[in-house]
Amino acid sequence: MALPPVPVTRNSDGADPHWPLGPRHVDLFKENFRPARRLDPFRSYVYGHRNGDFSDSPPDGGSIEPWKVLVLYSTEPDLYLDCDLLLDGKQKITGGSHGWRHMQFRILGMRFGMGRESFLHQREMAARAFREGHDYWGWRYLSRCTHYLADLGNPFHVSVVPAELLLRHLFSRRRLLLKLTAAHHGYEVFVERRFREGQPSFREALMYGAAEGRDCSDDPIAMLDSYMQRAHRRMKPILHYFLDQFGKELVDVFMTMDHGSDVDASEQTKLCSGKAADVIFSDRHRSSLSFLDRATDEIFIDVGRMLGSLINGFAPLQR
Repeated sequence: MALPPVPVTRNSDGADPHWPLGPRHVDLFKENFRPARRLDPFRSYVYGHRNGDFSDSPPDGGSIEPWKVLVLYSTEPDLYLDCDLLLDGKQKITGGSHGWRHMQFRILGMRFGMGRESFLHQREMAARAFREGHDYWGWRYLSRCTHYLADLGNPFHVSVVPAELLLRHLFSRRRLLLKLTAAHHGYEVFVERRFREGQPSFREALMYGAAEGRDCSDDPIAMLDSYMQRAHRRMKPILHYFLDQFGKELVDVFMTMDHGSDVDASEQTKLCSGKAADVIFSDRHRSSLSFLDRATDEIFIDVGRMLGSLINGFAPLQR
């Protein structure tokens, strides 16, 4: 946080045929912020909806502290960066190209998704930008990198369905997809809402893990397999909690989704988030959310440790 501000510049990287960007993606500059509306933080879950509008041009002569870049752009991969692409014939399983780049798991021995590659690609882009003196874009790529790294610590991004649940729904694929979507997206709604409420244990867990990561000498790549394995093991109890605790009421929220649609599943689920939050945080359920709080604290210690190690690894490039 003591690093001096860096000039805000346009991205000088050309199109990369090996890593295409979503056709609707535009490099927006949040440094050019124009207030336009006021949204209820407990009702707005569509990431493209904001309290203000952003410019597609950098501010003239503008500069910004690096830590702010890390914070401001960490959600950029959940906009259009990875949407509307044909990356693999199996991407329907992940709900489209967005899920394909943010998830990685195995079903019956087959691998789905490329979350690890997304993390490594953005890490290399950040390192290259710093080496070439494009510090602002080094920080923006690093911000994107933190997003994919955190995604690999999300149990629902590295493990999609327990074997017994898969076998139970062999002949009811739509019902299985609805249950998985309800648990996966319901959990993300839970975490986001808790953050907006200022859940102190989440902050404490992240900071505790980040301090450990900062002080260790391990490269996050060397820790990646064990990190993903721990996240994988955490998925099953959280999944069953959602199905047992909220059941049909939560699953029905996602009935409007069309898993055969060309519209990315990430965009469809966001439209269901408000109603999902109403179910999860209803008065009859609020008192029983402590299990999810504790499980998420454990996850965030792990995520914080990886993020601390990642950012610490870039420290020599800033001296």
